[in-house]
Amino acid sequence: MKFLTHFFQLVLAASTALVTGAALAQTHTEAKLQGHLIIMGGAVHPDTRDIWEQIVADAGGKGAAIAVIAAAAGDPQASAQRTIDTLTQYGAKPFFVPAAPRLKGTDYRAAANDTTLASQVAAAGGVFLNGGDQSRITDTLAGASGKGTLLLDAVWAVFHKGGVIAGTSAGAAVMSETMFHEPRGILELLSTPLQAGKDLSLGLGFIGPGVFVDQHLLARGRFARMLPAMRQANTPLGYGIDENTALRVHAASGQARVLGDSGVLLVDMRKALAGTQSVPFAAAGVRLSLLMRGDQATLRTGAITPSAFKLAGSVLLPHSATYRPEFSEPQFYPDVLGKNALPELLTNFLDNSQTQVTGLAFSPPPAGSTQTGDQPGFKFTFSKGPDTKAWLRIEKGRAHYTVADVELAVTPIRMARPLYEAW
Repeated sequence: MKFLTHFFQLVLAASTALVTGAALAQTHTEAKLQGHLIIMGGAVHPDTRDIWEQIVADAGGKGAAIAVIAAAAGDPQASAQRTIDTLTQYGAKPFFVPAAPRLKGTDYRAAANDTTLASQVAAAGGVFLNGGDQSRITDTLAGASGKGTLLLDAVWAVFHKGGVIAGTSAGAAVMSETMFHEPRGILELLSTPLQAGKDLSLGLGFIGPGVFVDQHLLARGRFARMLPAMRQANTPLGYGIDENTALRVHAASGQARVLGDSGVLLVDMRKALAGTQSVPFAAAGVRLSLLMRGDQATLRTGAITPSAFKLAGSVLLPHSATYRPEFSEPQFYPDVLGKNALPELLTNFLDNSQTQVTGLAFSPPPAGSTQTGDQPGFKFTFSKGPDTKAWLRIEKGRAHYTVADVELAVTPIRMARPLYEAW
């Protein structure tokens, strides 16, 4: 009973926080926004031209002023300078905004409410939010009260007038109304209730209601942590953006397009949200779609349009009489949260005669441990539903896929320890 009381207190606290976050962005999202978001999953290379060129173009083209806010960084000046150097390389005129908790010799709260600095940012064609610790961004821009600062108003002014807000890593996390704050490990988040104000907190809400954003997604296996976060926030759609990749969102139309060298995972929880809260986490009816460079999605419906490049290829329809998958070897993923395991799983699955594929996630025992007994884990079951499909184009010996609506169920399991013994 004590556990249940504590659990519902956490849920209530999270719900209250979400209402406050929605109110913070409400006056902006109710208006007709004209600008763009470029949401980057982190580790974006300076030579990933389509991302950087798009930022400069959306800011107004060559010579456009772009405000670089490195509030998240441990070393704000060094972090900002790297971004400034890259944006300058692509023809912009970026400038450093000296409002950051870790910037020595400054009062970041005073800087965030400085009228001259706010006016300079509002006059720019774009704003760039650097990576680091996203809680420092919200602390700086939302202020001690959480109700906003002149600097945050200036960022919104750029967005309203048709400019661009770009953010990488931590700068991507703040794009949604709810964000990860200082989250525990993925398996802990699946195993225990999420803690409002610790695991989850308020974002800045640039992307608007009903959409969750996460970053470093495929490289770090973070799709699994999106599920309990989206359920607790009652957010139906989530976009997980991988490293060296961006999702460009046109605010007025709600159209989003993938840029860069990896992918974006669309997580659709609309059917899974109908289930009850559960600890450990369990769900059925989650749908996953994998979008790659040039693919588009309608932000709030999740409708997918593959790139023209892939539309010129073939369509894989698992329930069609013409379905002829390339592979038939059974697949099994003992570490489904491993680096880039998910895109490999999804693309092979759609071109494989298997109707289901299973992945596991569990904590390995400490080195040298002789501990016995059960340990918790999770089974991820991927299935081909009636809407599952993929688009495939092979060029120069390389297969390019877009995958839509693979169904996912998550089940808590018990893992035996030790997992294996010498033969």
